Amino acid sequence: MTAFTVENLILHLERLQARGPIPFDVKSGEVFGILCPCGQDRRTLLAILMTMIFPVSGFAERSPLAILGNLGDVRRSMGIVLPEPVLDPALTGRENLDLHARLHGLGDEVRRRRIPEVIELFGLAGSADSPVETYLPVMVQHLEIARAFLTHPSVLFLAEPTKGLDGLGRRETWDLLRRLNRERRVTIIFTTHDVTEAEAICTRVAVVDGGEVVALDAPETFRAVMALDDTPLEFDDTPPWAP
Repeated sequence: MTAFTVENLILHLERLQARGPIPFDVKSGEVFGILCPCGQDRRTLLAILMTMIFPVSGFAERSPLAILGNLGDVRRSMGIVLPEPVLDPALTGRENLDLHARLHGLGDEVRRRRIPEVIELFGLAGSADSPVETYLPVMVQHLEIARAFLTHPSVLFLAEPTKGLDGLGRRETWDLLRRLNRERRVTIIFTTHDVTEAEAICTRVAVVDGGEVVALDAPETFRAVMALDDTPLEFDDTPPWAP
């Protein structure tokens, strides 16, 4: 089953500088990485996928997550983790989860059930009642993902999911995403400029350059090709949300 289809994605917005066709399918239950050397293009593509802006022509209507004409269902089916935290550092982890659950319209009974569930699932029991300002960066990121998971999304979007984390924090976050994908069958899509990250957790990777998909395959296929022609994959480190 296809989670969604991006078909002939053409966007002419001068301020975002995205252009060209970006055709790819994301299959339900896979971990899909988008490697893109241009921070502006990463920002544009993710914003379209998250329904923050609209393409001139884009999502195929046959897709279960077609944006046009189906916006409410699309937004209810996704969880979003942005590059910068949206948590209130003065509140505890539990209070942040309760706040965001209310913002998503979850009722009292659902909140009473889901908040303890995600606290346990994300390994936050020991810190749930401490202010977020006391958390280590990896704990903040895991709480961000827990927040996005409150609604039990079928698709989880992440922008630069290990940005600012040290080596151990990166590996712990990769392990967490693998477990969510394996145990909860969540489709995971993330943008990154980090080849190592894409290789670590992705089922498939789309390499986007100049507004077009220039390569789309499993990470091991890329490794095999690069080993044959000795051509490295290089990307800049411009944050995807940088101006």
